[in-house]
Amino acid sequence: MIDLNKVYNTDCIDGLKSVPDNTVDLIVTSPPYNVGIEYDSHNDNMPWDQYYNWCEQWLKELYRVLKPDGRFCLNHYISFGSSKWREVPLMRLNTICENTGFKHHSLALWWDEHRCKYSAWGSWKSSSSPYINQPIEGVLILYKDRWKRDNKGEDTISKDDFIMGCSGIWKINPVHGGDTPANYPERLPKLCIELLSFKDDIVLDPFAGSGTTGVAALKTERRFIGFEISPAYCEIANSNLKVWKEQRRL
Repeated sequence: MIDLNKVYNTDCIDGLKSVPDNTVDLIVTSPPYNVGIEYDSHNDNMPWDQYYNWCEQWLKELYRVLKPDGRFCLNHYISFGSSKWREVPLMRLNTICENTGFKHHSLALWWDEHRCKYSAWGSWKSSSSPYINQPIEGVLILYKDRWKRDNKGEDTISKDDFIMGCSGIWKINPVHGGDTPANYPERLPKLCIELLSFKDDIVLDPFAGSGTTGVAALKTERRFIGFEISPAYCEIANSNLKVWKEQRRL
């Protein structure tokens, strides 16, 4: 078993091969969206067939390392494009997940209320050509063999977060700026972690970025494994984890 509570600088497919079968309690991740973001170590503008083939490779590894009663939260765009073309990645990924062996439990909607207030309108107050915004992203919630956990552990979630989590509509404001080109807010993985795992469980993020999922895991007294292909982002992630680990020792 690899050391816990750190992010490894490696391609996630290679890194996952070092994780034994049936080890991880919960996977929480947001992979590159393939929308042309300028990462320093990843091509985010693949042909879509190539992108989905790549996703299938790491999804197979995630399925292997997840425990039989483990859960999986996958954050992605629901759809995007223009009048000339339209891609619906979250539904395609759900199909790939199910073909890999994952079972679909639900789809939570991450609602960015801030995006609703400051958006394009198209033809203002006219039915000529209004622009319908999409202030949501999706979080697929899947599991391996069975939804109910075998062994009940210690919960840490608050009443309000439990109610919001089970509602399926998660009102969480995004991060503007940050250590990497595509950060998600710490509150998003924290909600997934506390809703779907117990204290001391192992949480995995194969696209660790700046370590947001890992910090949320440590703050909620879980253990963590992360992989990040970018040396620069990996260094930032481990620095962020180190800060929190040192605070826990005080």
